[in-house]
Amino acid sequence: MSRVEDGYVEMRGHSREVFSVTVKDGRVERMSRGLNRGACARVLIDGSWGFSSTTIINKRSLLRLLKDAESLARSSKPKKRRLVKIASIQPYVDKYETSMKRDPRREDLEVLFDMVLEADKEARSYSKSVASTSISLSVIDDELYFVSSEGARITQRIVRCFGGASVVAKSNGKIVSAHESIGGQTGLEVFEETPIREVALEASKRAVRIAPKRVVPGGYSDVVLENRIVGLLAHEAVGHTAEADLVYSGSFLSGKIGRKIASEMITLVDDGLLPSGFGTMKYDDEGTPTERTVIIDKGVVKGFMHSRETAIQFGEAPTGNARAWSFEYDPIIRMRNTYIEPGDQTIEELIEDVKDGYFLRGSGGGQADFNGEFMFTIQEAVKIENGELKESYRGAAISGNAFEVLNKVKGVGKDFAIQVGVCGKEQPNYVGIGGPSLRTELLVGGS
Repeated sequence: MSRVEDGYVEMRGHSREVFSVTVKDGRVERMSRGLNRGACARVLIDGSWGFSSTTIINKRSLLRLLKDAESLARSSKPKKRRLVKIASIQPYVDKYETSMKRDPRREDLEVLFDMVLEADKEARSYSKSVASTSISLSVIDDELYFVSSEGARITQRIVRCFGGASVVAKSNGKIVSAHESIGGQTGLEVFEETPIREVALEASKRAVRIAPKRVVPGGYSDVVLENRIVGLLAHEAVGHTAEADLVYSGSFLSGKIGRKIASEMITLVDDGLLPSGFGTMKYDDEGTPTERTVIIDKGVVKGFMHSRETAIQFGEAPTGNARAWSFEYDPIIRMRNTYIEPGDQTIEELIEDVKDGYFLRGSGGGQADFNGEFMFTIQEAVKIENGELKESYRGAAISGNAFEVLNKVKGVGKDFAIQVGVCGKEQPNYVGIGGPSLRTELLVGGS
């Protein structure tokens, strides 16, 4: 590749094929197939970055791309308060491709259309209480190319197949919704292993079940969190506090390496190599090999997620967490697959020791800040009395500080699950979120 005489140069190419179909209330709301392709260059000169991108792929355009990035790096240097340095890494020449049994490129994706129509029909016919349905399936096929002036030459093909179902139910003037999803970094076989019609039917069952129920009473409570909720907690309320750029800015974990901040039962990991993980890739968008990065080990803070830039600031090795949504963006520190490791208890064992509390099921949305304070919505709360499940409630919300919640963990399940997710830090990106069910204490209230 062309070189800048006194700096570091990297170029990325990205081709993204998208197939998506959505059926809402028996009608096709959207069916699309598209291709987005382009390239970008990033140049580091005397401690200053320059970045430029283009959708025109030819020799003349790419040479212009490099010149523009170089010009931006030189012109921005006088405005820099802090000069950038990047950690050294071995330049790799390698290829990676998602492990698949059914490659989407070799099959007719129109069959997904019939799957979604069937799922929508089954969801709507489950009960007269079902008021609205929305079912979708998507295939995202990414080809990533990375070259650098250090000698790296990396090609990756990452395929993600996923879908979801949202169902709204009505009962006596009350309206509730339930959501379920499937997917991973895999081929079309994922839709055989867990058919979308089963996902849609589960969403219908939950929506209809909780529609006539009362709102859960508020209060501080002993709870068992379903694994999908734990994944949301691991990503939103803990994971972001361990991203080194946010640590540098003063997140909750800043200055806490070696300190105990959670129960000894808790080990939290950000894993770039998890099989079928939605955020899995062999190399990040700086050409750094990904790894299993331990954030919390048996309650003790062990490390953070790094780019090449933050790694040298912290005196650590890069962890392979620099990711970009597309060629139009420069890479920033992002999570990959963030999860709490499983324990050895069954759901029944977690529940049996709860005298008065709730089993919380079905995650919704939510928000968290860089101190670990969070508020999440939960689809269903099931009352636990003397170790037995009783009445269900609808529309729960949970809140608190994630590290206080993890400090009060009394049991960790073995029902580990990893879910698909999209994180919106500055730019979107695909992530995996997961963990096992947990028994802990937190504030529960009606939503």
